Amino acid sequence: MKKTFTFITIMLLFAAVSAQTVTLTFTGRDASNQYVPLSRVVVSNLTRGWQETLFWPDTVLVMTDHSGIEDIEMQNFASLHLSQNSPNPFNGTTFVNLNVTEPGDVSLVITDITGRIVGANDYSPLQTGIHTIRVTLSSTGVYFLTARQNGRTSSVKMVNRSNGGGNAIAIMGTVGVNDYSPLPQTKNVSKGITDNPFVAGDQMEFVGITTHSGEEIESKHVIQILNASQIIVLPFVIPQPCPDAPTVTDIDGNLYNTLLLGTQCWMRENLRTTKDKDGNFLNDATTSGASSYTEPYYYDYSNSEIAWEKRGYLYNWPAAMVACPSGWHLPSDYEWYVMEATQVTNPSVLANDIWRGDHAGRLTGEGWNPSSAVGVPGDTLDIHHNASLFSAVPAGYWYNGSFIDSGINTSFWTSSTEGSNFAWERYFRFNEVGVFRYFDYRYLPKSVRCLRD
Repeated sequence: MKKTFTFITIMLLFAAVSAQTVTLTFTGRDASNQYVPLSRVVVSNLTRGWQETLFWPDTVLVMTDHSGIEDIEMQNFASLHLSQNSPNPFNGTTFVNLNVTEPGDVSLVITDITGRIVGANDYSPLQTGIHTIRVTLSSTGVYFLTARQNGRTSSVKMVNRSNGGGNAIAIMGTVGVNDYSPLPQTKNVSKGITDNPFVAGDQMEFVGITTHSGEEIESKHVIQILNASQIIVLPFVIPQPCPDAPTVTDIDGNLYNTLLLGTQCWMRENLRTTKDKDGNFLNDATTSGASSYTEPYYYDYSNSEIAWEKRGYLYNWPAAMVACPSGWHLPSDYEWYVMEATQVTNPSVLANDIWRGDHAGRLTGEGWNPSSAVGVPGDTLDIHHNASLFSAVPAGYWYNGSFIDSGINTSFWTSSTEGSNFAWERYFRFNEVGVFRYFDYRYLPKSVRCLRD
């Protein structure tokens, strides 16, 4: 029988004069208040700067108030423990020491700030000792390295500033069991105990992840001060694929999920094909660039340090017009308008020639630079952020031989022309509340979303 679950209980223990227990019960719910099965929950202590990921069926995490330095040190050495990485921040490569007091299977997982797994390695078995671990990362940002063994976990927060050539975890060296003398064990270590510090009143963040139609979907982020036992509802927006076309495959064999918005069937991801719908290769202008109004060109992110699988490729307008799969097309300016009218707020603004609506964040997904303005793409903590699940990503743009402004903006071509050298576009910026509508030169590269015929 298939196993699912609808809640995760985390036991948070902290000591004052006497031990106090805080029990959190997590439940996933969709917009109709139906249960959503959770595959994992990412728990972050924003006050202390650490993160744990709870994987089903390992659903219990015990945290103890580390009010004494001596107590912390003995707990760390008496159980699985990661030292803080060095250097930190780092430029692509850093090193961490892992203290293992009992031989056995150990898993190492790297997650980004959203809880998405970007690297993992399992070691079976790992011997007692202090192991030096090399971590390399290809993209800048905040990451967490977590070690897990027999229900015990330890994690460290890492800040990467450059491209290390890929995401990898490797053990470089070990102090063997004959050379290792751990401090006396002072506590019984049981399933779900973490060495990370917690104090009542810390600000916590909780994010649930579920799997729907083979795709991982993240809940809205729940951030709050933690003081007492409670039920935490993790709200999910579950995408509705097109009924008779839940996925579509391009000429290169790339698979895309679809999304039903009103009566329109859209791709949920940016196009990333290298051929037109008839199988003819498009010109690759990634290294040389091109300024053609008629020849089709694309620009490939895969060799760039800002590579991200959801960014797709950039296309000049001639390529955008022929690259969508058979049965699909580049949407017109009006077809974009129809979609926007059902998704953004304040639809009266849609009559404006420049800005569409006043809540662009409803159409945007991950990766945007943060902004404190309400409803903009960078306002990712807004409960309405990406409410449409259109998930526009900040692909940036190509200029003078390089990709720039990743995290800041993105542009999409429409099929509608303006004069002989221009076509209409849609533009999103991390700190702008509206969707920008204007025309641009057809030779410029932009992202493409396809619409079903």
